[in-house]
Amino acid sequence: MTSKVFTAVPNGIDYKTITVEADANHGLPAFNIIGMASRPIAESRDRIRSAIRNSGFSFPAKSKITINLAPADMSKDSTGLDLPIALSILTLSQQLLQQDLVGRMFVGELSLSGEIKPIKGIINIVEAAQKNQIKDLYIPYQNSAQAAIAVNTKINVFPVKNLREL
Repeated sequence: MTSKVFTAVPNGIDYKTITVEADANHGLPAFNIIGMASRPIAESRDRIRSAIRNSGFSFPAKSKITINLAPADMSKDSTGLDLPIALSILTLSQQLLQQDLVGRMFVGELSLSGEIKPIKGIINIVEAAQKNQIKDLYIPYQNSAQAAIAVNTKINVFPVKNLREL
């Protein structure tokens, strides 16, 4: 089974749309992130694992999980990918339904406790959601004032405080 979660990352004064694809297979337990992920993203594995568990969900223990950040030929350097990666894992483990993620975009850094921390470049991400005809955008609560500057009426922005609330 695979899952897909849509997000975006700031790229200078613009943005890049990213698809977080996840796959789980039987085998030796592993959690790998591929697709030209930077060091902060590679280090997010421990944050994501802890955030999922500390939010009352279970992390798949006996699976080989592969996360692909597409497009693979572009370097990614944003901790704002933590939340979409966590959601893709929750979808793989059937704690969320893939259909609940369709038409939605997610962004945010996770703390070990599952709190969603603010990120840089939220205006760029709002623009990415609007240009990609996303109907619902979920952002860190602390970024809501910034996001309000760029939002038009075609998109719903939902500020969230933690993974459990989402």
